[in-house]
Amino acid sequence: MASRKNSRNGRGGPEQEIDRYDQVDRNQYGGRDIYSSSSGPGPRRRRKKKRRGRKILTAFLSLLVLLAVGLFVYANTMLSRISRDNTDPQSYVQLPSDAPSWDVAQDKKVTNILLIGTDREKDGLRRSDSMMLVSIDNQNKKLHLTSFLRDLYLEIPTVGKDKLNASFSNGGAALTMQTIENNFRVNVDRYVQIDVDSFAEVIDKMGGIDVVVNKAEADEMNRVKHCNFSAGKNHMRGTLAVYYARMRIIDTDFARTGRQRQVIRCMIDKLKTRNPIEMTGILYDYLQYVKTNLTDTELISLAAGAMKIMDYPIDSMHIPNTGTYQNLTLDNGAKVLDVDLEKNCAMLRKFIYGTEE
Repeated sequence: MASRKNSRNGRGGPEQEIDRYDQVDRNQYGGRDIYSSSSGPGPRRRRKKKRRGRKILTAFLSLLVLLAVGLFVYANTMLSRISRDNTDPQSYVQLPSDAPSWDVAQDKKVTNILLIGTDREKDGLRRSDSMMLVSIDNQNKKLHLTSFLRDLYLEIPTVGKDKLNASFSNGGAALTMQTIENNFRVNVDRYVQIDVDSFAEVIDKMGGIDVVVNKAEADEMNRVKHCNFSAGKNHMRGTLAVYYARMRIIDTDFARTGRQRQVIRCMIDKLKTRNPIEMTGILYDYLQYVKTNLTDTELISLAAGAMKIMDYPIDSMHIPNTGTYQNLTLDNGAKVLDVDLEKNCAMLRKFIYGTEE
């Protein structure tokens, strides 16, 4: 990221240091310098004051050390709740035969983190339910959310042509990261894997979220979950919000990914209303459901800037984009999305970086 030069005095030059203790009028107490007398116990008093000053300084520094250790222990406790998988995605690098032969786009000012929502493990297999690229643009102070549909028909390293969500089943987060990077030619820096069902718990911890739904969505929620929703804003507890985000029967997977992005937006909005202590409690409970390859330093940096990042305006899109794919039925009966990679690569690069190059 580009460094900034902070001007201390607002005029580009160094701020003049002011020793405030040197500005005290030493004659304000009795009209004389109490250390100027050539007789009496002046020097002894000066030594006592010096010793007292050293004790105060030592106590202050000791307090700073204790605070630093406390913060480290606290951060270490939080970070220890996160699972790690540092499999190197570079082992899966390859250029798919139908992808444009462009270099992978990247920008030091933009961090791309792939958010992977997974189902609970069943029959020894964990599947990816949703894949969303969160692009943090600290230069322009924006957040970009890009959903990748599960049924995208792509070339997956070591697997061959298959649905995108088959990448996670066959190689976990590393293979999913590299499949997206290989096909869409944008750099995927890191990933965060979360258990989708556990979202219910964190949303309940927040006190629920307010979600705007349309009539069809409200009717389906009322039918299945026995709610009393109507079109417009409705308050949802955790299990209802998760069901809403995963609903597919009433429309398409495109609409479903839109609901997922909306739930993320609503969670961000709700987190903004929580104080730091409440946010800490939410994070402590939820981190046990998280797996990532972000380093401790990167996580602490993101946490430190979280309040600022949450205030960034959010833009969103989905891949494939409208008019850039066709529905295809495979020989085995599976329905997939046959995508125009060049058009979607260009759109995604422009969306994240502001340029198609």
